[in-house]
Amino acid sequence: MHSPHHASFWIALLVGIASGSVGPFILLKRMALVGDALSHVALPGMALALVYGLDPFYGVVVFLVAAAFLIFWLEGRSRIPPDAIVGLLFTASLAIGILIIPNADIIESLFGTFPVLSLPFLLVILTIAVVLSVLCFVLARRFVFLIVSPDLAQVHGLGRHYNLALLLVFAMIVALGIKLVGTLLMGALTIIPASIAKNVSRSMRGYVIVSSLLGGAISVVGVWMADAFGFVPGPAIILLGVSLFLLSLVIGRKKAM
Repeated sequence: MHSPHHASFWIALLVGIASGSVGPFILLKRMALVGDALSHVALPGMALALVYGLDPFYGVVVFLVAAAFLIFWLEGRSRIPPDAIVGLLFTASLAIGILIIPNADIIESLFGTFPVLSLPFLLVILTIAVVLSVLCFVLARRFVFLIVSPDLAQVHGLGRHYNLALLLVFAMIVALGIKLVGTLLMGALTIIPASIAKNVSRSMRGYVIVSSLLGGAISVVGVWMADAFGFVPGPAIILLGVSLFLLSLVIGRKKAM
């Protein structure tokens, strides 16, 4: 087994960068609440995996990918705003997950832990995180075009499948970070770096780069703080991120004056 604390630093760095990379598009698409709810749907998947003696990661991936397809399908078929449908469906998922997950695993599932992973499994997670980050940068222009001007994007041949691609990338990033940050907080990790970057960056390219760097930095420093003070990593990462967000508001206001 790989040292849980060393593994946590690597996961924090690369999953943090991936979370920061996808965050700007989630904010632009006004899907911040969808992201939060999407992380909740992982809980029943995690619970079922634990009940059947499997690694929770597999349950999380299956449920989150299914949820991404479901959101995509609902977006095209319902007049009710997608975030309302998602909120209802995934709050139900959270309730189901809490009912069936073993009591001993509830705190770790909700708020994260220092994961104990074999070296091959750790390398798989880190590789997926790198691939997802690269995808966010490669598809950045198309994602923005599709979000800002969907009708014009369609004329240029950018169909709704790019919406699905964004949802799937998002779902996989959430799945990767849940071991470290937990199901209740992982949605926030994709939003906080992007919110800070929005206050300090001047261009779309800069926005995505700053957000991804902040995601990695906040996650690594949060894990270091949790390790040093004996905290659970999830809340430490999120509270550090929120503190930096409040600081960015003050800096942004001073620049505006």
